[in-house]
Amino acid sequence: MSKAASKPSFAEKRNRQKADKLIHAAQSALASGKAGDALEHAQQALALVPDYGAAHLVIAQIYRATGNLNEAAKVLQTACNLPDTKIEYFRELAGIFAASKRYDLVQQILFAAIRKFPTHAQTYSDLGVYLIQGDHITQGIAILEKAVDLAPNDWGALTNLGSALLKVGRVREALQYLGRAEELVPDEPDRRISNLLQIGEAKRHMGDLDGAAEYFRKAIDENPKSGRAWHDLADVTKFKPDSPEIAAMVDILANEDKLAKVDREMIGFALGKAYIDSKNPKQAIFHLDRANALRRQDFAKDTPTRKAYDSKNACERVRAIADYFPATLFENLPEKTGDGPDHAFIVGMPRCGSTLTEQILGSHPETLPTGELRSLPKYKDRLFGTTFPSQPEDHTKIRNQAMLTELAKLYRDEVQAMFTPSSTTKIIIDKMLGNFAWAGLILLSVPGAKIIHCRRNPVDTCLSCYSKRFANLQVYAYDQTELGHYYRAYEHLMAHWRAVLPKDRFIEVNYEDLVADIEPEARRLIEFLDLPWNDAVLDFHKTERLVRTASAAQVRQGIYQTSVERWKPYAPYIQPLLTALGIETRD
Repeated sequence: MSKAASKPSFAEKRNRQKADKLIHAAQSALASGKAGDALEHAQQALALVPDYGAAHLVIAQIYRATGNLNEAAKVLQTACNLPDTKIEYFRELAGIFAASKRYDLVQQILFAAIRKFPTHAQTYSDLGVYLIQGDHITQGIAILEKAVDLAPNDWGALTNLGSALLKVGRVREALQYLGRAEELVPDEPDRRISNLLQIGEAKRHMGDLDGAAEYFRKAIDENPKSGRAWHDLADVTKFKPDSPEIAAMVDILANEDKLAKVDREMIGFALGKAYIDSKNPKQAIFHLDRANALRRQDFAKDTPTRKAYDSKNACERVRAIADYFPATLFENLPEKTGDGPDHAFIVGMPRCGSTLTEQILGSHPETLPTGELRSLPKYKDRLFGTTFPSQPEDHTKIRNQAMLTELAKLYRDEVQAMFTPSSTTKIIIDKMLGNFAWAGLILLSVPGAKIIHCRRNPVDTCLSCYSKRFANLQVYAYDQTELGHYYRAYEHLMAHWRAVLPKDRFIEVNYEDLVADIEPEARRLIEFLDLPWNDAVLDFHKTERLVRTASAAQVRQGIYQTSVERWKPYAPYIQPLLTALGIETRD
């Protein structure tokens, strides 16, 4: 039998009472900005009760408030190991590492917390969010589902799970959770707006553009200065010159000193799009120039997780990839294994017509389109390094069959965990466009993989990029000159892939050809994928499936040619872009 814990002595009770008073004094001093006094009180409390978790917590909070994160973490690690530890100590420690962008450690700490406190719903919810931010989507969703099971009426858990389900195309399930969350917070404006925007986003992905616009307008009614709401409304709305929304956005930006930076830039992008719709190139580029300049500021300085964007270095790195992949590497590519579906990768620049291509191919009953997946670049970074290829030893890595096999396994396992293929699925389609840089690596590693390169007129592509505030970090897109230079570097690398990749593994489709006459281009693509012809691909705009990219609204409209040579009226206002692209125009 274990010995029962002895009752505290009178002296121990008295010391605990004194320690409690000292902790309250420390908290008051810290709240008043007197960190030195606060630390003295807390240390006195700890001297009286050496294993007092509350004292450890306050000391850690004092260190954190004064910027001494290392000492704060050490104190909290001690507190987490106390016999009577509390969930707050783990969460505080996770918060410190989150502030330092050490998300791997945050995940470890929160996993330890739920092992110790297996019914604490908020910790499950936080852990799920961090897992998804780290691209552990399937695991994150499972953790968030547990959070909702533990706290079915918790707004945060419901919205986090709904958002995560959207990422993997489970949109109807997402709407159920988001709808439940909306019912819980009718009187909390910030949370209500967040819900309205997410529900609108889900409806946009489903192709219900009118429903999406309704929710975005509800969000604007709640907060007329919400940049996100205006930005999202613009994406699903076709404006006319007399649209009242244009005047409303102009009025809001007239008092821009009262707006947060992110709202200024998002409303600027929305207004630029509105003027594009209403055929006013001068005003469109005026507002887009301002919005892009604001967005570019976000990447102008080093951060703990990212170096400042250097256009010259970025372009040189893209061009240099070709030097590591000579034609001889592709003479004996790994063939299909017959073990599950094959993989096709749609690559190119953003706004190149790739969503249209994906929707056409995704309408075939034997394909499984997955949208833009981070899986391949994530595992490339993990196995080959974030700077690959740039060093002499990278030539050896490319020929390391064990590394290539591991890359393929990790990629295929994760994709099939997120998107379960049906018994009829023959091709899984990944539309992460930035994989254009890794076309050669993909073919060397993934057995039977095929690359579909989508192309569009360079100026139309770049102008369309310049009109978008991307959710991901397309940092090259927010300056006309930098955008043009990056496009030239991309063209250089694609010319290399065109020259060295086998024709049965690499195909190109031109947006202009596709919209001019869809059937021959669709047949060419279906044949390239070794699939039988199916007329459903010609009615792609009727297919009910999730579209999660910036082109979600346009692709629902079917084939249209208004985006071909769209750039010419804009020529007087995009001279830096044209110069960077090496294009001369007449006045």
